[in-house]
Amino acid sequence: MSDQSTNVRDVLIVVLAFVAGFVDALSIIGLGGVFASVMTGNTILLGLAIARAEPLSASLSAIAIAAYVGSLAIGIGIAESSTKRPGTTWPPEATKIFLSEFLLLLGLAITGVFVRHASTSSQMDVLIALAAASMGMQSAGFYALGVSSVATTRLTSTYEKFVIDLYHSRRPPNSTTPTKGKNDTTLLAIVVLVYLLAAVVGGLTEIHWLLDATIIPPIIVGFVIIVASTRVGGT
Repeated sequence: MSDQSTNVRDVLIVVLAFVAGFVDALSIIGLGGVFASVMTGNTILLGLAIARAEPLSASLSAIAIAAYVGSLAIGIGIAESSTKRPGTTWPPEATKIFLSEFLLLLGLAITGVFVRHASTSSQMDVLIALAAASMGMQSAGFYALGVSSVATTRLTSTYEKFVIDLYHSRRPPNSTTPTKGKNDTTLLAIVVLVYLLAAVVGGLTEIHWLLDATIIPPIIVGFVIIVASTRVGGT
């Protein structure tokens, strides 16, 4: 695993964080107020919808959770389909998973551009299922990469790891607690900031473009796949 390959991989992780934030912003504003990747939030929304006897809201949250979990399970199956080579920065299984994410986002984009504004419950169901499934695949992609320190679809976990790493980095060198490198802490901070930026950009884009904004995420993920295949794949 070369330093250059690791650096390129980290940049691609940040780019994928932008996709996650962008898709979450789109789903909250344009797809019934549910999250594409934040299943903690969707679980709370599902419980509230049940308590308030709001079947439409409950079904949207349930669809998002089911699509995310189902897609994640399929992605994990792809990641475990072959023996990992030690020291591989970007295994081929990860590329397959991110390609699956690209196809789901492409389906979201085609559907979003076609309907432009989800006006029926069936349209909303399809759109949120595609959005949540794409984020499930992204989570599986990070599992395939073996990057446990960063989670672009679980920001709470990323915040926790950032604080833990920051604390460890400030402990004396002779501490019994293993010291984390500054690179991990920096990457975690950048991921959080980029996710926030993506939410701002995604919100503004959806306001002006409506669901035409769904064309942006597959373009970005396609770029990630190309760069990963040519610059870090198999190294």
